[in-house]
Amino acid sequence: MVEHLINLGSYPLHRPQSSQYRTVVEESAARLAGTGLLNLEGFLTPEGTESLVGEVNRRMPEAIYAVRQDNPYGAMDSEGAAEDHPCKIFHPTSRYGLAYHQLRNSLLDELYRWPPLRQFVADVTGNEVLYLHEDPSNALVLQIYRTGDTLAWHFDQALFSTVLNLSETESGGAFECVPNIRSETDPCFDAVRDVLNGKSDQVEQHFVKAGSFSIMLGRYSLHRVSRVEGSTPRISMILSYEDRPGVTMDVATRKMLFGAGAPDTP
Repeated sequence: MVEHLINLGSYPLHRPQSSQYRTVVEESAARLAGTGLLNLEGFLTPEGTESLVGEVNRRMPEAIYAVRQDNPYGAMDSEGAAEDHPCKIFHPTSRYGLAYHQLRNSLLDELYRWPPLRQFVADVTGNEVLYLHEDPSNALVLQIYRTGDTLAWHFDQALFSTVLNLSETESGGAFECVPNIRSETDPCFDAVRDVLNGKSDQVEQHFVKAGSFSIMLGRYSLHRVSRVEGSTPRISMILSYEDRPGVTMDVATRKMLFGAGAPDTP
């Protein structure tokens, strides 16, 4: 069981009927709704963090190193767009990755599938129930940034993202974001362009702690990881939960993101 990984004294996921649990959920939900970003420090115990990092290190020989140029919109085609459209502005991404098909039957996998964690995320995000993402590669993803690595400015496809932060760097590797820079009805291209060109004063910078747990409304918040400096890698564990069952991605996108060895079927 994975209960020992969680700081249950501060985050009593095992006692969802308790008043302490309800208080944590209410306060967390209010912070997320107000800012678009929630970071819960000390969510993992130090021993739990160490155990999960140990799992990562044992599987690092299987990690795939990816280097590419990304615009904020992922698969959005920039052809035909105006020359000043932000989809034509690209930034570098470079990082090591381990996909879900490489993490099966691990402690990381067990924590991802642990029902109390999923219900906690559901409660904080205002969902009655959440489901495990059913993609064989994208459901659980580890991102490892070493010296010089970075993640380009982007929006998420999912309404919210959940991240367990397993290590922190000596320098660099900041999580930078502009919460709620766009909405469902207004893409706010001018504001997005200013961020991409380094002309915005709205960028927030967060240096997340090892063992913290983050939830972000990433569909509407532009965000990136700044260039990592120093010898300690930045390790984050991306857990994907869905508001409906059966969600997956198409095979072509899966292989583009996770390599030719990614499964053809769930």
